[in-house]
Amino acid sequence: MIGLGISGCSAARLLAESGYTVTCFEGESHIGGSLFEEVRPNGIRVQSRGPSVFHTDNEKVYQFIKRFGAFFPYNHRVFLSYQNKMVPLPLNANSLQSIFGNRQADALLSRLSAAFPGVKRISVDRLIDSHDTKLIDLGRFIIENILTQNINLVEGSSFIPADDSYTNDAYVDIGNDDCYYTDSIQAMPMQGFMSIMEHMIDHPAISVFLNTNALSRIAVHQDNSTILLDGVPFRGPIVYTPSLDIFFDYRYGALPYRTCRVSFQDIDTDFQNECAVLLTPKSKEFIRITESKYMTLQDISGQTSLMLESPYVPLIKGIAEPFEPVINDESREQYKKYALLAKECPSLHLLGRIACFRNFSIAECIEQAIDTITGL
Repeated sequence: MIGLGISGCSAARLLAESGYTVTCFEGESHIGGSLFEEVRPNGIRVQSRGPSVFHTDNEKVYQFIKRFGAFFPYNHRVFLSYQNKMVPLPLNANSLQSIFGNRQADALLSRLSAAFPGVKRISVDRLIDSHDTKLIDLGRFIIENILTQNINLVEGSSFIPADDSYTNDAYVDIGNDDCYYTDSIQAMPMQGFMSIMEHMIDHPAISVFLNTNALSRIAVHQDNSTILLDGVPFRGPIVYTPSLDIFFDYRYGALPYRTCRVSFQDIDTDFQNECAVLLTPKSKEFIRITESKYMTLQDISGQTSLMLESPYVPLIKGIAEPFEPVINDESREQYKKYALLAKECPSLHLLGRIACFRNFSIAECIEQAIDTITGL
């Protein structure tokens, strides 16, 4: 098992419970990947690489993750800072009224209902492709004021989320529910995701080696189909979660990723903002502010902590950890070449959004791990 984010920890546990002896290599000094958490001096637990929420319609996935810790119901709320107003995202009836006024908002909602009968959330793509000039203008408004290049990659009218926590920015909701996600199951772990992952790998059949470069011991044989462990052919399954270009020594060049830059502020007040996440896409300094206390259920009076995310920057090979893939036509074609190499190695199994070059949610990572390990 190479890499111990949520995908790797889930897969390691599933493998161990299937009768395998599992050896895990993690290059960092800790497990967690993009779900890594730390505790601030004021006692507040923060997600150090951006806010992540567990949400799914898959009961099987929820039952699996609940085995490793208690969860509490949690409805994620994201607000947009627009012209000194705080408006809910995705844009909904409340947002439209705040931005455009009641009369124009009511007219837009009527047009949305007429153009998309029975649809609750309408994507930017569908707005732009509609034949209603007012709705096309609404789509353009979202692209120009919410889906900035600093946060989301926009190619023409197409929306590609930077990561799962931005997915719903590209929609308008005809209702007035301020909840960011629509999944039937939305929850957060009482003790945090790190505790969940630590319990996942707490199994007698699992051995963990931190600060270890797995590729110093694992290599692809020159026949491109055999994996070598310490120079000897290894016939068991190898589950891989880091970037695939590294595994094949950048044969087709470095895949493009962005890296996440964050800073923290500890403040002597109960709460600073109105919700867990405040989006500030027009700011050159911070594009997203997360108030972790909303997401942890911690009872710490008179203290709060903010995570401030600077505009994402392209990842320079080997300098920092990739936060999210930069997905476009060119990078898709580049990744396909690496994926074809991986297919030549029948014992190699790719998991997670970095190895698979996809924007998976937590639940989707676990679902993929369950499907993959079940199919071995």
